Amino acid sequence: MAHLDPTKYAVAWIAPLEIEARAALHMLDDRHQGRFPVSRGDDYVYHAGAMGGHNIIIATLPAGQKYGTGSAAALAGQLKKFFPNLWFGLLVGVAAGLPDLSRDPVRDIRLGDVLIGLPEGESAGLLAYDLGKETEDGFQPLRNGHALATTEPIVRSAIGSIKIEAPYDTEKFLPYYEKIRDKEHAAGTFSDPGQELDVLLSLDDDGSEITTVRDCRPDSRRIRAWYGPIGSGDKLWKNLRKRNELRDKYGLIGLEMEAAGTMDQIPVGVIRGPYAAAMAAAYARALLEEIPARAPTQSEIIQAQLRIEGTLRQSKRPEMPPTPSILIPFGRDSDFVQASSDPQSAVDDTIVITHSTHPPCYHVQLAKNPRFTGRTSILNKLEESFFGNNSSQKVALVGLGGVGKTQIALRFACEMRERRPEYSIFWVPLLSDESAEQAFVEIAKKLGLQQQSNNDDAKALVCQHLASDRAGKWLFIIDNADDGWLISGSMENPGLEEFFPASENGILLMTTRSGHVAEEFAGADVIEVEQLNPKEATELFRKHSTRKKELQDEVLVAKLLSYLSFLPLAITQAASYLNQTKAPLTRYLTLLQDAEKDLPSVLGREFKDTTRYKGSRNAVGKTWIVSFQQIEKSDPIAVRLLSFLSCIEPKDIPQAMIPDAGSEKMEWAVGTLCAYSFLVRQEEIDVLDMHSLVHMATRGWIEERGWRDEALCDAASHLVESFPPNTPANRRLWKKYVPHTTRLLDQVTEMRLPDTYRLYELVGRCHSIDRRFKEAAKCYEPVYWWKRAKRREDDGDLLYTEHELASAYLDDRRIKDAIEILEHVVAVEKETLNEKDHKRLASEHELASAYLDDRRIEDAIEIFEHVVAVRKETLDEKDHARLSSEHGLARAYRSRDIGTM
Repeated sequence: MAHLDPTKYAVAWIAPLEIEARAALHMLDDRHQGRFPVSRGDDYVYHAGAMGGHNIIIATLPAGQKYGTGSAAALAGQLKKFFPNLWFGLLVGVAAGLPDLSRDPVRDIRLGDVLIGLPEGESAGLLAYDLGKETEDGFQPLRNGHALATTEPIVRSAIGSIKIEAPYDTEKFLPYYEKIRDKEHAAGTFSDPGQELDVLLSLDDDGSEITTVRDCRPDSRRIRAWYGPIGSGDKLWKNLRKRNELRDKYGLIGLEMEAAGTMDQIPVGVIRGPYAAAMAAAYARALLEEIPARAPTQSEIIQAQLRIEGTLRQSKRPEMPPTPSILIPFGRDSDFVQASSDPQSAVDDTIVITHSTHPPCYHVQLAKNPRFTGRTSILNKLEESFFGNNSSQKVALVGLGGVGKTQIALRFACEMRERRPEYSIFWVPLLSDESAEQAFVEIAKKLGLQQQSNNDDAKALVCQHLASDRAGKWLFIIDNADDGWLISGSMENPGLEEFFPASENGILLMTTRSGHVAEEFAGADVIEVEQLNPKEATELFRKHSTRKKELQDEVLVAKLLSYLSFLPLAITQAASYLNQTKAPLTRYLTLLQDAEKDLPSVLGREFKDTTRYKGSRNAVGKTWIVSFQQIEKSDPIAVRLLSFLSCIEPKDIPQAMIPDAGSEKMEWAVGTLCAYSFLVRQEEIDVLDMHSLVHMATRGWIEERGWRDEALCDAASHLVESFPPNTPANRRLWKKYVPHTTRLLDQVTEMRLPDTYRLYELVGRCHSIDRRFKEAAKCYEPVYWWKRAKRREDDGDLLYTEHELASAYLDDRRIKDAIEILEHVVAVEKETLNEKDHKRLASEHELASAYLDDRRIEDAIEIFEHVVAVRKETLDEKDHARLSSEHGLARAYRSRDIGTM
């Protein structure tokens, strides 16, 4: 672990209790990972971070150390020695408020109010009430109780800038409290415990303690800030009369136990709040916002140094309890304390349990694009949106397909990884439900999340983890969120949006073509991505073109780019076409114009969603039409490949899955499509990717040519032949085929092809192995009805499908449906199969299990006894099937015994 430089920190935050340190850590913008160098005699460990532009250190007393001015003085002394450039500081802790309802106006200090020791002249607003000597006139505090040190002028100014807003000064700090109000701690949360618990003890005329009932404040005026001197000493007086004497003699608004000790070392200003370290921390956080950083670039310098050493860690903010707390800025001349409104309050020895955060994790399927060009303004908007003064947690990039939204999101992710290494980054493409599911599964694996039961969903596991503090800081990118139904879902089928994680430590970025989806997701935080400007477009074309001479004709290049609407994807594909064909720019322009006349509606309604963007209609199609025509003329195998690709998912396509994989002609066809930028080959994992908009355009072109039905039939036939054996041992391979086969099945269901039902059966078996029984049942159902219409009821293939469907129903807890099918299967097999036939026994075993789940215990026992008897005769005693039936019978016996007890 790297060393931190003490000279770089100018603000210190003392939190005597562990629970108070939690409050301070919650307020950090960034937490610096590393350790300060220590030597013999250094007794304290400090936490470092950034807050409000200041680099601060947080110090707390060792566990078990006695609290009071002595221990606080020792800590303050080492702070002053250890941090030579200390400017000011904050003391945040527990205190007791001193309400006074007898004065005019009344000082009605309540639970949750914040007390500020306002400096008066050379006084820090702090009275050391137990330092002094006994005289004939009674105890006389040293220096009349006032500390000699003065508060740093800029701290006094900051207090004044907040105070001047009274009675609306609470608006300065309450927003910071709101951010941590619902954080959990060992005894609850930091939420308001309720005004009904705010009991005030006072004295009657006889000196007896009485309870004073006060009317509840309205919610809009729940919290108030009070300014005045605060008493500090080694003990809190429990005697109400003594407290009242101190209050009346010195005009105190509260009592606490550490500030006097720190004032001898570091002059402090005092702020105390009646409950919750959270409220005191919130005021201190607001105060820091009022104070400009002493050296504006200091925080950036430290963070840069820490990143170079790999030590900047995500801001892990421990939880805080809703207990009285103390806040004191300390340093050269500043001071703060928070007090409790309950005169009976004392220091709360709450123990802090620190939870370690998950190390940063990076899951982005795409590699950094070295040819990325421009988009500086959009990247700056993203930075400002997420990390500016008015930061947002959700931002959406919206624009026409092919305009570069994905590449912008990718560049932002890459820059985040470099500049903010404390952030985990996750990427989920929403091409389909299957694609999203696969991404969540991979993320869960990288995070080491384990399923605790069969009902656990990878999406839910990831969502729950990222919502927890242990996940640390993260960026979650939702790419290609174009399908509103897939995101929002319906009453029957909830959408993916319920699995978008939410946490104050996380930010989410979405890319979509739909303005509606963008607004639903991010509200007003939508960034519209338009075409490149001419300069950026020219630079992008130059980076992709291998024919530098052609670029010298600036007028012709400008004309071409204008015709392509300055769209990045269109420019990239145009450059790829020109690089391969060596055609002059003039020829390419002519082809574009001719293509527009010959096939004006190639893409049809696929681009209706894009017409809302000015100047973008069919712009990408103008380039793709030319490419389609050229491929059709030059490479019929590539056209066949395009037909197949139009039927499946565009991403993560195993090369082994394409027709004639490995043949020389197909390799050449893949190369052709890669040359046109229609495909991208991921060499290291033998996977092909197609841009989603290219995929849609390809589908539109295939349909326009009248090839759609043929393409779907050919694709179904090919996948039936090439689908890997769907055994548990082969899971890693067939898992890659399932999303593509599912996409195909969504399109061919109505065609009622025999291959369609074979594919349903293959995928259903895969879902059963994956214990996704609901999906398995949905696959087996159409197969069951198709076979039932085509086959005799004693057909072995039909009986097999019925058995698999019933098993899926049973595992999905659709017990009645399972019983109905199994009773039919068993009845047929009794007529057609020997009683020792393993298929018949398997069906009877399943039916008995269904009866047992349906609480038909006697029926279950009858069948189990028969199956066990037969299997005892025919199978070894260690055979799995025999043991399974014996176990089922034992369960049935036990259920019967329990029912009769």
